[in-house]
Amino acid sequence: MVKHRFPIGIAACALALTLPGVARADEAPVSTAQMQADVRAYYGTELTTGFLFMTYGAVTAGAGGVVLTEPGDFARGLGASSLILGGTTLLGGAAYAIAVKIRGGYYTSLVDTDPARYQREEAERIHGTNQRFWMYLGSELLETVAGIGIATYGFAAKDDLYKGIGVGAALQGIGLFVIDVPGAGRAARYQDEVLRFRPNVSASIGSGTRPWALTLSQSF
Repeated sequence: MVKHRFPIGIAACALALTLPGVARADEAPVSTAQMQADVRAYYGTELTTGFLFMTYGAVTAGAGGVVLTEPGDFARGLGASSLILGGTTLLGGAAYAIAVKIRGGYYTSLVDTDPARYQREEAERIHGTNQRFWMYLGSELLETVAGIGIATYGFAAKDDLYKGIGVGAALQGIGLFVIDVPGAGRAARYQDEVLRFRPNVSASIGSGTRPWALTLSQSF
């Protein structure tokens, strides 16, 4: 029973992170200046995440190539699975980084030039992203569980090839899951900010005899 509860618990926590909070009426609206800073911070972090995927893929693929030079079925299974899956992660991370660079440039420019249009378009896009995150995390958990299953079979059957393939797949899956979980939470928080963004709200600090005061103004 414990073996079943562990992956279910992980999946439940991951799913909770992907559920964005609903903006409440009593929450302070996000001003244009704050949204401009948040957009740049979000896409900057996402670009770093893309590089992190690339690095993880390159390291595991490189390690797999080195392991393949070693004799034995275990080395052959571990090396081949790490090389193939790591190479796929490397290419996927590169594609993601390029997409983030292009998308980030578009939305950081749009929030400066047309905040209202930015709010409409980005709210729709990030909503779709958050809806898909459970699939990303689920597929990574599935890869991990599949790798553990293959490795378990290998140990039970005393088959070194399956042991190596399973270990390589499990390492790749859990690594991607660990990288993606913070991204799920980050996307949910960003969506909440986009939903609370009011393009016609501006903030200013200090006025007249009260330099410590925070003033929110809204134009109609």
